[in-house]
Amino acid sequence: MKNPKYFLSFYFKIFLGLYILIYCFPFPLDNIPYVYAYFSKYVYALKSEFTLFIGRKLLGMSDLVHSPTNGSGDTIMHYLALISYSIIAISMSVPVLFFLKNKQRANSFYAMMLIYARYFVGLTLISYGVIKFLEGQFPSPSLLTLETTYGESSPMGLAWRFLGYSNIYKGFMGVSEVLAGFLLLFRRTAILGSLISIAVCTNIFLVNLSFDVPVKLFSGHLLLFSIFIAAPSIKYLIRFFLLHQRTLIRPSVYRFDKKWKRVSYYSVKIFLVGLIPLGLIVGHVNSQSFYIYINEWEGVYQVDSFEIEGKPDLAFTAKWNKVLIQGKTIITINNAKTRNYYTIENIWNEGEINFVEDNEQEDPFTLRITPIDGEKTYRLETKIGDNVYQLETTRKIKEDYLLIKRGFNWVNERPFNR
Repeated sequence: MKNPKYFLSFYFKIFLGLYILIYCFPFPLDNIPYVYAYFSKYVYALKSEFTLFIGRKLLGMSDLVHSPTNGSGDTIMHYLALISYSIIAISMSVPVLFFLKNKQRANSFYAMMLIYARYFVGLTLISYGVIKFLEGQFPSPSLLTLETTYGESSPMGLAWRFLGYSNIYKGFMGVSEVLAGFLLLFRRTAILGSLISIAVCTNIFLVNLSFDVPVKLFSGHLLLFSIFIAAPSIKYLIRFFLLHQRTLIRPSVYRFDKKWKRVSYYSVKIFLVGLIPLGLIVGHVNSQSFYIYINEWEGVYQVDSFEIEGKPDLAFTAKWNKVLIQGKTIITINNAKTRNYYTIENIWNEGEINFVEDNEQEDPFTLRITPIDGEKTYRLETKIGDNVYQLETTRKIKEDYLLIKRGFNWVNERPFNR
């Protein structure tokens, strides 16, 4: 390694390999029962502590604290993690390079890290794809969404409603992600999988950038890793796609001189390409009970008359304009557009619903819904605290909204753009 160019070239490869390892680890160990509780959470804690150290000591961010997971992957801690992971990779690259000693071992290490990245991206895309066929990531527009104006929507909310509206489009995204993911899990199809993954992840990354979705860093890494996976075959791809020349990409061949190595390899392979995807699918299916709750009283109840028993003055100032009931949620909206959220515990026959304001409430409230005229007019009565609310309402269900009832039309004599 006396040649400076040689040293820098393989130093960069080792750095990239170590960065992939540090970023992805402890994947896929979290998929093994009890591993998270006894191992992985300590790895995540160690990575977070080092990131905090970098932020506080090197960058002077003395008030930096570790925030619990809240769905955002673009927090200050996530950006600082890019620096802290890079520092670890840089500091480890030289000793690892000298430990590997020669070009062949350095190339083998980088190739192994690309395989690791392959499984990381592949299984992530499979997880992303499976959920597209279920309720969860992109739900169909809720009643609250249908009652919200475009101007009051966030960019992310607008994107989520757009993507969630069409089951056909969600299915297309799901098939693309699952296809790319499964192709990445096998040596013979890895290059094709990486090309499809680049297309899929580019779309994901651009949506996140364009609509301020806070998963920009993670989706950016999926795209970057997909490019890394395809990069070693770039000259063959250029010959085939651009120069129209015959070319041959030979997949790596693993030869095992001992039985225990062969058994170990196939055991790990079965775990990665069989058990983990199956576990992801089962986990997503089981999660549907959280998202789906049959409620025959779902709808937006537009308040026509509103009374608080014995308190006419209070009724004027605290008047509810709408009561939204969907799934396990009740939302009341008053004149000032203030929303109060409640959770449904039970739905009984004859329109009786038990609901609570928070999990610590022992005595649930009761809402009684009584039809007055067919399926449109209803009387609602409930007691919250010391107040008894009596409402005359007109009910609106999802199918009453133009966005839902318009549906798909093969034939359009003129554009219907409203």
